[in-house]
Amino acid sequence: MTISDHNSRNSSFDIFEKCQEFFNAPRTLPREALDLAAEMFLAQGPADNAGPWSEWEGRRVLQLSTNNYLGLATHPEVRARAAEVVAQFGIGAPMGSRLLTGNTRWHDELEFKLAEFKRCEAALVFPSGAMAMMGSLGCLAGPEDLLILDELAHTTLVCGAKIAGAQIRVFRHNDMEHLENILRTEASGRPAAIVVDGVYSMDGDLSPLPELVELKHEYRVRLIVDDAHGTGVFGPQGRGVAAQMGVAQEVDLHLGTFSKAVGTIGGFAAGRRDVINFIRFRAPTVVFTKSMPLAVVAATQAALNILQDGEVLREKLWENTRRLQEGLKERGFSIGHTQSPITPIEFEGSEALHVAKILRTEYNIWVTPVVFPAIRLGRSILRVTPTAAHTSEDIDYFLDSLTAVRGAIVLGSMPGP
Repeated sequence: MTISDHNSRNSSFDIFEKCQEFFNAPRTLPREALDLAAEMFLAQGPADNAGPWSEWEGRRVLQLSTNNYLGLATHPEVRARAAEVVAQFGIGAPMGSRLLTGNTRWHDELEFKLAEFKRCEAALVFPSGAMAMMGSLGCLAGPEDLLILDELAHTTLVCGAKIAGAQIRVFRHNDMEHLENILRTEASGRPAAIVVDGVYSMDGDLSPLPELVELKHEYRVRLIVDDAHGTGVFGPQGRGVAAQMGVAQEVDLHLGTFSKAVGTIGGFAAGRRDVINFIRFRAPTVVFTKSMPLAVVAATQAALNILQDGEVLREKLWENTRRLQEGLKERGFSIGHTQSPITPIEFEGSEALHVAKILRTEYNIWVTPVVFPAIRLGRSILRVTPTAAHTSEDIDYFLDSLTAVRGAIVLGSMPGP
């Protein structure tokens, strides 16, 4: 048998075969929609996309798709602190993982401040939010354990559960009756945890944490909350959705990221000291990766200090959120059941792709369209997020522009700039 014969016989077992099928198999979306999605998502965006306004291809562009909720990514104190540390230590220091050569007093200080902020015994920082979610779940659970996830739980939580090899059950989104049925029938006499988001990143609604706490106690399981989009935005001092709802002390493990309201990059876990230390020594995303650079650690500390005293920033964020969401409703747009600054503007089919392109090219507005598989087939949204850095005029300009685009689509004409 020749090599080519062998390859031919075994082509159906090629681990790379799915890659070709991905591009050549029958499509769930029309070719024109897929081509437009590729054009939108692969386009080079502005480097200063933290907003609210950016320079892009020689034009001034209104940015409404960033998660820079409080404007801290470009805050002068945060930028100055990062620049100071880079000038002193370089961009990469310290080199090495936390358990080898990558731990410094600055890392320990950030974790101490973070534990105080979340009112927990201890905290651990990761180089990214995804690493925090995957690493924490990946080491805490095992094949004999049960992880019960909301069906809209962030993909990194799902990945962490799979890495753990745990038994996974999924309950319908925010459906406490369905969750309780799973707890009643499958959680008795075994280690188990409920795993949810504080704020759901596409639709912007919140987990019913008080009800989850009741179920946690009734069925003696743990409650793990990823509050990536809630930290800095909700609760006293921005301590998150659980603090807003008065149940922060009932959450067994707080997970989150610095890449949203904090404005830097990295992730964290906060909770009981023994749990955090266990994660520190067992999570592969801590043990086997480089530690967070000192420049990011210093910038994150500065941003966390501003965030905790940032009631004025939070008030402005929510003022802009109300202006945007009430304006959309008044103009007849559907935004679902969002309870956060995340504003999903609903469209049929793949229409959001066309609307986003027109806004970008004709009105100099950068917004993110979302289509299948990120959301269900047949639905598309513009995921719009106001920040504290936007002005009322920015919000009104977007509302007027979006209304003009919709009118032009209905009439079959292309809007002008």
